Amino acid sequence: MNREPSTRGASRLADDVAHARSVVLVYLCSALLFGALLMLELRWVDQSIAAVARERGAALFSLIETTREWNARHGGVYVAQTDQVPPNPYLSHPARDLETADGRRLTMINPAYMTRQIAELAAAVEGIRLHITSLDPIRPDNRPDPWEAEALQRFEQGEAEVLALTSEEGEPVHRYMAPLFVVQACLQCHGAQGYAVGDIRGGISVTMPARALTALRDSQRERAALLHLGAFVLAAGLIHGLLAVNRRRVREVKGINAEQERVIQRRTGELAALNRDLAAEAAKQRESTRQLAASEARYRAIFEHTAEGIMVLDAEVRIAQVNPAFCAITGYAVDEVVGRSPSIMASGRHDEAFFADMRAQLAREGSWQGEIWNRRKSGDLYVQWMSVTRIGEPDHPEGYVSTLTDITLRKQAEERIRFRADHDALTGLPNRDLFADRLNSTLAGAIRHGHRFALLAVDLDHFKAVNDRMGHLAGDALLVEAAVRLQACVRESDTVARLGGDEFAVLLTELAGAADAEEVAARICDLLARPFALAEGEARVSASIGIAFGPAPGADLETLRRWADRALYAAKAEGRGRFRVYDAGLGGEAARV
Repeated sequence: MNREPSTRGASRLADDVAHARSVVLVYLCSALLFGALLMLELRWVDQSIAAVARERGAALFSLIETTREWNARHGGVYVAQTDQVPPNPYLSHPARDLETADGRRLTMINPAYMTRQIAELAAAVEGIRLHITSLDPIRPDNRPDPWEAEALQRFEQGEAEVLALTSEEGEPVHRYMAPLFVVQACLQCHGAQGYAVGDIRGGISVTMPARALTALRDSQRERAALLHLGAFVLAAGLIHGLLAVNRRRVREVKGINAEQERVIQRRTGELAALNRDLAAEAAKQRESTRQLAASEARYRAIFEHTAEGIMVLDAEVRIAQVNPAFCAITGYAVDEVVGRSPSIMASGRHDEAFFADMRAQLAREGSWQGEIWNRRKSGDLYVQWMSVTRIGEPDHPEGYVSTLTDITLRKQAEERIRFRADHDALTGLPNRDLFADRLNSTLAGAIRHGHRFALLAVDLDHFKAVNDRMGHLAGDALLVEAAVRLQACVRESDTVARLGGDEFAVLLTELAGAADAEEVAARICDLLARPFALAEGEARVSASIGIAFGPAPGADLETLRRWADRALYAAKAEGRGRFRVYDAGLGGEAARV
């Protein structure tokens, strides 16, 4: 007699354990997901800070290189000799020192000497150190330190620039270095050393204080950590709540099923007893009839007033009876479904194998439950949780009782959660993770079928100025409009994604040739260069684009991204608002189109 409560307690305990495991799994998966997103965000912050330092160093190097070329083209310039500007003892030139007609003594300033003079001025005013150096210096003070020597060797191997964050005397500094190439004017001084035009003569290192940038980096990292922690708590909490609601509803359905089984068993027993005792117990007929009526009243109360739809099927699997909740969920009236097959509600989403598995489980275990898509009378599709219980023996079923619950809203909520996990919250574009997945699939398909595709790295120029001048709300509105314009430039089969900040990426699949990608890039540059009419006023930006084509021999996803980024940096270096194509056949150089 105590077996049923014991079984019920064991079932509830197993349910509690399963629920606890689900909750732990939700929090663990959420922690892993948002932890991975945080790592990507921190990596992006570091890359952004490095890009600022690289751009600053490159600008200083370009300025020095331009002044050196101007000096070299003039064969050196003359200035008055002073204590601060004595004759250059390392300059061998027959006209190094001159005297003017009025007795003023002039000395020649060659490019290297001029660079040292500028470096001393920059160090005194800005705290920036410039050092011209070479693996074969003429002047001893131009000998490279270990970091510079390593950078010079990397230039010999083909690298275009070197950037590093180091510490000097306890203070963080960014060190940037780029090579100096021999031009025709340089041969006046260095021709005797055996150099030819195009050789790497040496390089100029730029050492810049980095405390402000590292402080900005740390602040951005802290903000990213707080945002991801808040998102993790919110997402995990919502899923936890949904699990709790679902658990409660499942328990309610199980309770109704158990009550139905008890009612059916009770009715069967009462009817059997009535038939056995009918002849001999005529006197008790009235009492038995009353008991039967009471039992039917209880059954009818449950049948008519439960919130779940109930459908009773006969042995031929035709609808024999439905309750009001069934009519409310499906939209069918009672006389429209009685005597007909449940297939009138079929959605077409399940194949014959699905229903064969359902029938097999009913025959084997006597019950089945799960999600199933059906169609309302109006034609609308919806998803429901259905439980089916067999009446009778496996070989001779007398019928079936099915309960159904509309879970469309819950499924829609789950779909919204999945969409938010894969898409950018501001623009609705695919985020970095979804874009990486599509890029990986495109690369695999291109290798397998011989298709060609293009990866476009798109960066908005001058976006920070819009944010600073008009505010972050205007910046967000500009990003949303930029996303719309980007999508207008591509086909439906292509992918536009926002990787973060003002950084976008475009994946063009199944290209007929390189000209297709170049046409899209040109269209993007033109469209994004047009004014943005924002609520705060008119804003203007442009787009710098780097293009990499795939598949390429030995090039994986990271290589393609690196090629596209390198071409993007080349486009920015040339003045922004344009695109560059990475040409692997040119030894890693980006060729302008």
